[in-house]
Amino acid sequence: MRIPQLLTVLSGTALCSAVQAQDIPPNVGVADRDRPAFDALGLRAGSLLIYPSVAGRTEYDDNVLATASGKRGDTIFTIEPEIRVRSDLPRHAFDVKAYYHRSFHAKLDTEDASEYGANGRGVIDVTRRTRIRLTGSAERNAENRSSLASFSGSRTRVKYDRFSGSAGLEQEVGDFVLLGKGEYRRIRYMDTIDPLGNPIDLSFRNLKVRTGTGQIAYRLRSGTSAFIRVQGEKRTYDLRPGDPGFDPITQTDRSSKGLKAEAGLGLELTSLIYGNIRLGYMKQNYADPKLRDVSGLSYGADILWNVTPLTSLKFTAERAVDETSSQITAGNLRSEFTADVDHELLRNLILSAGMRYARINPAGLSPKSREYEARLGARYLMPNRFMELRAGYAFEKRSSANPNIRFSSNNIFITLTIKR
Repeated sequence: MRIPQLLTVLSGTALCSAVQAQDIPPNVGVADRDRPAFDALGLRAGSLLIYPSVAGRTEYDDNVLATASGKRGDTIFTIEPEIRVRSDLPRHAFDVKAYYHRSFHAKLDTEDASEYGANGRGVIDVTRRTRIRLTGSAERNAENRSSLASFSGSRTRVKYDRFSGSAGLEQEVGDFVLLGKGEYRRIRYMDTIDPLGNPIDLSFRNLKVRTGTGQIAYRLRSGTSAFIRVQGEKRTYDLRPGDPGFDPITQTDRSSKGLKAEAGLGLELTSLIYGNIRLGYMKQNYADPKLRDVSGLSYGADILWNVTPLTSLKFTAERAVDETSSQITAGNLRSEFTADVDHELLRNLILSAGMRYARINPAGLSPKSREYEARLGARYLMPNRFMELRAGYAFEKRSSANPNIRFSSNNIFITLTIKR
C-alpha cells in the first residue's frame, strides 16, 4: 500500500473512532452500558419501574470444599429469583432489590444453602447543591468455602446475618464538595456442627462495625478533582473479657480501632479515562496487646479506560484490613489488585477476561498467603429482550505455608436469565 493511501486509511479510521467516541456514555464501561434494543423494559407502576427476573445456573467445581488435598468435585444447580424496583422521578431517586438464591449440589448435599435478603440505596435532593445519600441492607448469607475468612472444619457452610446502613450528607460550596458519612454494620453467625455432629458455637465471631468518613473535594477543572478523605472505624466483638462465653483458653480480645487518611485525584482524561487514585496512611490498633497492630501505607485506585468504543479496561487496587474467623488472629492486611477487559464483539455479545492478585499478611502469628484468580466469560443478550445467557470459566488458587488454607480450583458455569 502506498503512503498516501495508508494515510487516507488511517485518517478515516481515526475519524471513525472519534465519531464513535462521541457516543460513548461518560464514565460507563462496555459491560455496563444500556442497550435499549436488548434490555428488559420492566413494568411501570406510576413513577416506579419494576424489573422481575429469575436465573438458573449450572456449574461444575472441581474443588467444592476448597481443600489442599482430597479434592472433591461436584455439579451445582442454583435458582435465583430477584425483583428490582427503581424510581423514575424528576427529583430524588431510589433503587432497591430483593433476592433469593438456592443452591443444590448433585453429590455434596451438605453444601446446599439458601441465601436471601434485600438491599437498596437512595438520594434525596434537598436543594440543587445539597444531597442526602442513604443505603441499607438485610441479608442471610452462607460463607463461600474458598474465602479466607470462612470457617473451616464445619460439616455445612456457615450461615450468617448481615445488616448494614449508611447516611451521608453531600454539600457543594462553590468549587468545593463536602461529604460527611456514617455507616453501621452488624454481623451475626449461626452456630454449626463439626463432621461428627458436635455443636460449634460461633458467637465469638459476632461483631459490630461503626465507620465515620469525612471528605473535601475541589474541582480543578471540568471532570477532574482533588480530594482529602479521613475515615475512622471501630470494630467491637460481642464477647469481650469478662463476658460469659468469652474463650477462656485464648483470652484474646480482637476488637480494634482503625484510622485511614488519604489524598487523591478524581480523574476524567480525554473523555475516555475515568476513576480515582488515592494514597495515604492507615492503622488498625487492637485492644489486646497480644495482637500485632497494623500500620503503614494506604492506597487505592478504581480506573476505567474506554480504549475504543467497543473495548473497556478496568483496574482496581485496594489495601485494607479484613476480618477473620480465627480466635487468635484478628485481621488480615490485604493488598489486592484486579484487571478486567470487556469487548463488545457484537451489539448483543460481550466477551470478558479478568485477573486478580492479592497479598495477605495476618495481624498475628499465622503465615502469609497469596491469592490468584483468572476469569473468562461471555454474555449474550437475546433479541427478544426476555432472556440473557452467560457462560464462563474461572481458576482460583491460594498459596501459603499453612496447608489448611491452601487450595486451587477450576469452575465452569452457564446461566440463563429470564427477565421482564
